[in-house]
Amino acid sequence: MKLINMIFIVDDDPIHQQIAKIMIERQGICTNIRVFSDAQDVLDHIRQHADKVDELPDLILLDLNMPIMDGWEFLDEYSVFHDQLPKQIRIFVLTSSIDEKDKERVRHYPVVNGYLTKPLSKEIIENLA
Repeated sequence: MKLINMIFIVDDDPIHQQIAKIMIERQGICTNIRVFSDAQDVLDHIRQHADKVDELPDLILLDLNMPIMDGWEFLDEYSVFHDQLPKQIRIFVLTSSIDEKDKERVRHYPVVNGYLTKPLSKEIIENLA
């Protein structure tokens, strides 16, 4: 199994944050996991460290429904500048939404690598690596 250097979990629910972090750690695919409650903080981090490849995540697990900046707004802004980054960041939407409209809408974002539903399972995590 390939190890992932850094994963960002972006979710406003501390319980979901903790579950995702523990599940990823148990599978041993990544030890450098950062948790964010606000998608704006992730955008700020990426912009501030755009020239430092080691400070950028390899993978982002993004919740859609959050206050302040939701996952959709994050995807809109990230889509504008992602191709200027020194490495490709894989993004997986991780949501409790099973709404087909959300799944369809996600398909319109080329920067998104997949649509996952909460909670994370061992099988899902293994497929992230």
